[in-house]
Amino acid sequence: MRVAVLGAGVVGVTTAYELARDGHEVTVIDRLSEAASETSFANAGLIAPGHAYTWSSPKAPRILLRSLIDDSQALRFRPSLDPRLWSWSLKFLKNCTAERTRTNTKRKVRLCMYSQDRLGEIVADTGVDYHGLDGGLLYLYRKPESFARGAANTRILAEEGLELRAIDPDEAARIDPALEPVKAKFAGAVYCPSDGSGDARVFTRNLARHCAEKLGVTFLFDTVVQGFETQGDRIAAVKTSKGAVAADEFV
Repeated sequence: MRVAVLGAGVVGVTTAYELARDGHEVTVIDRLSEAASETSFANAGLIAPGHAYTWSSPKAPRILLRSLIDDSQALRFRPSLDPRLWSWSLKFLKNCTAERTRTNTKRKVRLCMYSQDRLGEIVADTGVDYHGLDGGLLYLYRKPESFARGAANTRILAEEGLELRAIDPDEAARIDPALEPVKAKFAGAVYCPSDGSGDARVFTRNLARHCAEKLGVTFLFDTVVQGFETQGDRIAAVKTSKGAVAADEFV
């Protein structure tokens, strides 16, 4: 099957990889000159099921309200007249109950663990480098009350099989000696030994190269998507700045 993938970020390139491995003829289209040149260029790079909590929670509405006058909030809301924003906001608020927060967090951590496992399999299969570090992550808490909440919340993730430990500042400093001079400034930490980090741009570009050289994926860079050609109720081709790209399916 011929498949066109729109966008050569980390999602587009990994999609192309999976499709090509399954035997499909894949073309990836991107308006820039190289893979991972926008959102995937420089993100946080954390591979962190240990922080898979949902943004929607019982305290989120208060945080969003405060963000109207205080930009330092972890979540920020900017009202507009767009009806889609208000529709989305109502759905978000419906998921801010304790029950929905727990359910959604458990779903999210399962997805994160699957994603982490799949990343490991892709790296093992292809040998692509992504500047990966897998020594675990420490989540620090400045105040005793926030540390207590963070430690309690780990039970939700632990129920899905994730290993986490609530530890004191001394143990945190033993894990990461760079914390020794400042350990008196935080109340405790949650340690997830299976968490890690990497460079999304390095991973995406190396995987794109592997896809092109080993799996026969075609990359059309400097190519702007301008619309679609349809036949009945189906998309037949993508209109681009360099002509139409026909395919059987589109991602």
